[in-house]
Amino acid sequence: MSRIVRSAQQANLEEKPAAQAGSVGLARRFTIWSLAVTTACLPLYVVRWHYGPLPTTLLETLILITVAGYVATLWTEKRLPERTPYDIPIALWLVAGVLGIIAAPDHIKAVGIYRAYFLEAVAIFYIAVDLLRTRDDLRKLLSVAAVGASIMAVGQIVSFVYVAAHHQLQLGDAPAFLNMTPNADAMYLEPPLAFAIGFVVFPWGRRERQIASVVLGLVFVAMILTLSRAAYLAMATLAVVLVLSLQSRRLRVWVIAGLAVVAVLVLEVPFINQRIVTIGSSAGLRNSIYGQALKVLEQRPIFGAGIDGFPIRVAPFRPGTQSIELYPHDIWLTTWSEVGLLGLVVLAVIVFTLLWKGARALPSSNETYRPILWGCVGALVLFLVHGLFDSPYWKNDLSVEFWLVAALVVVAIRGAAGSAPCPRRSSSP
Repeated sequence: MSRIVRSAQQANLEEKPAAQAGSVGLARRFTIWSLAVTTACLPLYVVRWHYGPLPTTLLETLILITVAGYVATLWTEKRLPERTPYDIPIALWLVAGVLGIIAAPDHIKAVGIYRAYFLEAVAIFYIAVDLLRTRDDLRKLLSVAAVGASIMAVGQIVSFVYVAAHHQLQLGDAPAFLNMTPNADAMYLEPPLAFAIGFVVFPWGRRERQIASVVLGLVFVAMILTLSRAAYLAMATLAVVLVLSLQSRRLRVWVIAGLAVVAVLVLEVPFINQRIVTIGSSAGLRNSIYGQALKVLEQRPIFGAGIDGFPIRVAPFRPGTQSIELYPHDIWLTTWSEVGLLGLVVLAVIVFTLLWKGARALPSSNETYRPILWGCVGALVLFLVHGLFDSPYWKNDLSVEFWLVAALVVVAIRGAAGSAPCPRRSSSP
């Protein structure tokens, strides 16, 4: 009986956007647009100021505006927030964050990070899951997000070209847009890359494919110009996933040929070739950092170093000639260090459950949700591969981006389950 009631409530929610008017519909529309703008502006956490003694960012301000709009939506619709299949893991994730604050050497700084990486990011997850109900809702979010990703990609390309034109290019310190790092740029651009591929291969229509192709071209070039070897490996892995996901043998052959040509052309670029050849020095540094992190975790296995505690806790084990690292350059070591064993287990459960459910739902999804599910699965694959060499969750923009991807998995699976699959065409991928 409870399932029947819940299904009726969900159906009622899905019908509301079309029927709402006045202040009720206005609050919902405002919040969806605010969510879309926030998604497009994730890198703008670099714009910072203070309200008296309290630091904040432009991204945080946009999130708070979105949260306020969502509260107004719930008030006008006279209901509670929508529950999700991840409520218990998320609650445990928030608890792990609190334990990370307690274990941290600087509690005030840890609280600030917890606010941004945990509370605000998770709030965006719940808002997106609750409000993204129709194709029009998804189109608004993804279109505005594509604009933001394209601007970021163009900024990265221009930054690289400017430095290279002035003969100031350093292979170990490539230019990065918005005063970020090349790896940070690459990690931010990876989910847009996956969604662009999803809409090129499984488009809603010709227009969406054309737009996605432009975004894909810009993001791909920008990621190449970050000179991030971890991003190169992640993209190569995603290429394998793309080939395996194609159902048409003929199309698969053409895609393999195209990918081979692109790979050869990219590897022939001198600075990219040199960057890949020098991978040995980076591997040695990372092995050293991993060893130091494990020594810290041997001493503090349950609670880790605490949020933002790694640079301090690892100091006795770090060689004097080595630069200070904020994180251990591995998503799992970083999570263990920041929020302990509980956080490590919970994040693994969330990530692999999202990946498994998304991949399982992909073959039977209809044309509305297939490109979104493919983008989500691709983004999670990129997250896991790049996470072997860096810490993709642990930044203001990346934490929110992760929970947006998680929300889209939930939205797409819910939508695909509630609609009949479209008949397959023999010419479709």
